[in-house]
Amino acid sequence: MKSIINKIVLFFVLLDNIFLPIDIGVDFRLNYLVMIIYIVYYACTHKSIELNKKKSLVLLAGVVLFLAITILTAESFFLVIKQLILISITFTFSYLLLNSYRFDYIKLFKDYIILITLAGIIVVIQFIGTISNLTFLVDYSYLGLDTGGIRLNAPRGRFHSWFYEPSFMAYAFMPVIFIAVARLFGVGNLLSIRRSIFLIVILFMAKSTLGLLGLLLSVFILILSKYPIYKKPIFLLCLIIGLIGSSYLIYKIPAVKFRIDETYTLFKARKVTSEEIAKTNLSTYALYSNFKITQASLREAPLFGTGVGTYELNYDKHLNNVIPTSNWRNNFKINRQDANSLLFRILVETGLIGTVLLILFILKNKIPYRQVNSTIQQNLWMINNGILVLLTLRFLRQGHYTMLGFILMILVYYMTNQKTKRIAQI
Repeated sequence: MKSIINKIVLFFVLLDNIFLPIDIGVDFRLNYLVMIIYIVYYACTHKSIELNKKKSLVLLAGVVLFLAITILTAESFFLVIKQLILISITFTFSYLLLNSYRFDYIKLFKDYIILITLAGIIVVIQFIGTISNLTFLVDYSYLGLDTGGIRLNAPRGRFHSWFYEPSFMAYAFMPVIFIAVARLFGVGNLLSIRRSIFLIVILFMAKSTLGLLGLLLSVFILILSKYPIYKKPIFLLCLIIGLIGSSYLIYKIPAVKFRIDETYTLFKARKVTSEEIAKTNLSTYALYSNFKITQASLREAPLFGTGVGTYELNYDKHLNNVIPTSNWRNNFKINRQDANSLLFRILVETGLIGTVLLILFILKNKIPYRQVNSTIQQNLWMINNGILVLLTLRFLRQGHYTMLGFILMILVYYMTNQKTKRIAQI
């Protein structure tokens, strides 16, 4: 029974685009309610929680220090508290879920892979629904899902299962896509060759620029990790040529080329005009406007930022000063709360110090391939490095702290590193 409940709860981690009509100052998603119910369920059905006392004390000390700095520097204590409550609920849920899995990250990811495969099958169903003009197979808004622009995307050959948009599906898929690519390189055994190819093909059907970038990054990490190409210059040259060629082919995909060209044109301009803003698409405008807001915010609070959850204050404060009047600026508040990029949001809310600490945490907990000596270690390495690719993509875009199991992935990223070290000591 516990195994089934864990699978259901893990599914709701990925089903985060059902919103409940509850006004508490945040968009209250159904999966937040599921997390709260699960915490209560865990307290009633599990007898103990596995904790490392030393690491728990270090974490507690870090939290106290963080709160002290936040209280002294935050521009809005209310917004900070609201965000910290949401993060605390998600962190508690994630840790209890891992406890329920007995910190078996391979078992957790086997269940995760099942759910991602299900999402891939739904993409196939959406493709069939599009060519047969059966809308109910494509758009699931009748089930209460906010399916974003699926009715516009699907006829253009862009599918994203039950997720809000193609990039969201790419985020959910990315750790598994790394595992799939690794399997094609003969690493690990979490996926079959056939399923690996299937999931990579499904990723292409999303036509997400970030997803394809993640695929390239996965190949790059695997080649550098598995093969000592730095010792053989000819292999390094072939890798560089291959990556350039692959990048060019991906760039030539019309949807990708349009996005890259438009973004490059906007960012290279010395002074962007209202006409240039009006001509750009919504995603490019979101990236550019939040980049300019981040620049302006850093000038005012470079070291410690303005406090977790306060990005929206900076957005309202700087938008009209850094973006000329236009239809986008006057009528839309694009990524007002999450900055469109984790890097932008972390910079604004925690400053350069918080950003550097996060980057150091990520670098320190990456599992190097040289530590991999068994199939179990290979599987842990794949999970860890797959999450690394996900973190890289989230740094580029998507600044929501709790969306699509982000905190769960951060915990797994750290704990797989710790487990690999313990195995190496045996």
